Amino acid sequence: MRYLVCLLAVLPLTGCSSNGEKETEISLEEVPPAVMDSARQAVPGIQLDEAEIEEEDGQVVYELSGLADGKSYEIELSESGEVLEVEED
Repeated sequence: MRYLVCLLAVLPLTGCSSNGEKETEISLEEVPPAVMDSARQAVPGIQLDEAEIEEEDGQVVYELSGLADGKSYEIELSESGEVLEVEED
């Protein structure tokens, strides 16, 4: 029972989402220039501070986070720089 409780406490920290996709945090320097440019165009004035990469339905997806005008944003982009989603938190 104690093992099960520890396992349940650790699982959310593994970076796996509920649908089996795995997110990996990367540095902003590892994000392709086309992806960075598209993110900055999608949310003008954004100061990006975090990047993750994951695979969704066999496609590489970058998720970039940052602040603009005092608001927090998450931007999902394809490997080619196509904006897939912009979410304001």
